[in-house]
Amino acid sequence: MLTRTLTAILGIPLLIFIIQKGGSLLFASLLVLCSVGLLEYCNAVNTDEKINVNPMLEALLGIFLLCLFYFEIQFIVPGLILCFMLIFIHQILSNKVYVLQGIYAFLGLFYVAFLLGHILLFEKLENGTYILWLVFIISFTTDTFAYISGVNFGKHKLCPQISPKKSVEGAVGGVVGSIIATVIYGYFMNKYGYLNFPLFFYFILSLIVSVFSQFGDLTASLIKRTFGVKDYGHIFPGHGGVLDRFDSIIFATPVVYYITYYYILLR
Repeated sequence: MLTRTLTAILGIPLLIFIIQKGGSLLFASLLVLCSVGLLEYCNAVNTDEKINVNPMLEALLGIFLLCLFYFEIQFIVPGLILCFMLIFIHQILSNKVYVLQGIYAFLGLFYVAFLLGHILLFEKLENGTYILWLVFIISFTTDTFAYISGVNFGKHKLCPQISPKKSVEGAVGGVVGSIIATVIYGYFMNKYGYLNFPLFFYFILSLIVSVFSQFGDLTASLIKRTFGVKDYGHIFPGHGGVLDRFDSIIFATPVVYYITYYYILLR
C-alpha cells in the first residue's frame, strides 16, 4: 500500500503537468505509454505457445494510429482498416496458419492504441483539456471508492471467475464516489468559466463512464486470466504495468469523448 501511495504521489503531478501542457508533450507521452502497453499485451498473449504476436509490428502500427489521431483525424478509420489488413498480410507472409494470432494482434492494437488514442482528440474540443480531466477524475475516483467500499462493505462477489476480489458493493461505491467527485469538479469548472455543462450532465456522464471504467478494469483482468498472467508489467511500482494502471482509462476515454462531443454538437 505504501508503494502504491508513493507512486501516486510522484505520478499525479507528472500527469497534471503533461495534460496541462498538452500538445506535442502529450502526444510524445502517449506514444511511449501505448508502445509500452502494446509490448505488455504481446508478452501476455504470447504466453500461449500457439500465439506469437510480433511486438515490433504492434508498436509500429500503434504509433501509426496515434499519428493519425494527432495529425489526420479524418483518416483514423481507414487507418484502422489498413492496420487490420497489414496484420493478416504479415501473418500470411510469415506462413502462420493460426488465425487467432492475427485476431489477437488486431485486438491488442484496437484495445491499446485505438481506444487510448482518443485522448489526443480532446484538444480539438473547446476547453478540451478540462473535459479530458473528467476521464481521469471519474476513473481514479471509481477505482478508489470501489476499493474502499469493497474492503469495508464487500459481501457479494461481482465477477468471481474474472476478478475474485471485486464485489457488488465495491462497484456501487465506486459509481457513487465518482458521481460526487465529478459533480463537485463540474460545479467549480462552471463557476470559473472553464466549462459550461449543467450539473445534471456531469451526474449522468459520471454514472455512465464509471460503469464503463469498471468494465475496462474487468476486461484487462479477463485477458490476464485467459493467459494466466498476474500483472502486465512492473513499470509502476505497486500498480503493475501500463495496462494494469490504465485499464479503466482505456474504456473511459472514448466514452467521455463521444458523449461530450455529441452533447456539444447537438445542444
